[in-house]
Amino acid sequence: MKKLAFTLCLVCGATLLTGCATKVKEVPLDRTTATTKLEAQDIRRTVEKMVESLLVAPGVKEYVKDRRPVLDVEPMQNRTAQHVDMLSLTESIRSQLLRSGMFRFVDRSSTGTAANDIERINQENQLGLVDAAKAVKAGKQTALDMYLTGSLSEIKIVEGRKTDQYYKFSMILKDLKTGELVWTDEQEIRKESKKPVINW
Repeated sequence: MKKLAFTLCLVCGATLLTGCATKVKEVPLDRTTATTKLEAQDIRRTVEKMVESLLVAPGVKEYVKDRRPVLDVEPMQNRTAQHVDMLSLTESIRSQLLRSGMFRFVDRSSTGTAANDIERINQENQLGLVDAAKAVKAGKQTALDMYLTGSLSEIKIVEGRKTDQYYKFSMILKDLKTGELVWTDEQEIRKESKKPVINW
């Protein structure tokens, strides 16, 4: 009888522990929209479309012909009421453009690394940590040819139980020497939701 009770206790304990365990599963990158807010798949698809549009634009192809211009990608601006990791979005754009092999890059705006680079150069030179003949001199960094910037904006309309959410992602690529806009594009996302008549 005692053995039976002990066995039952073990089974019940194991069942309880299994029932309380957090269940984790891998989900596809593209899945059914669950909210009118921006989701990871919306950001990923938008970045892919914008980069593709930039790389095939006639103005960009003409500009990069026979050279690899130096490009800086500025942090994208968030003009929505939602928290969106714009730094991560900016880094995704930079990574895809870098993989294209069409541009060279400096990073002067997204993380403030220009000041850090200058400080590091000065420290190495002052402390005598590097060969003076090979030391990096101030003013030798590569000059920018172009910069890319953009913004994310939204319009939200709520009418009764219906919510209409519109997002617009805009980007421009500018030639710093002439001030000309080499490329610009927009991607739009629109989502709609409707609350049930009875909310439990």
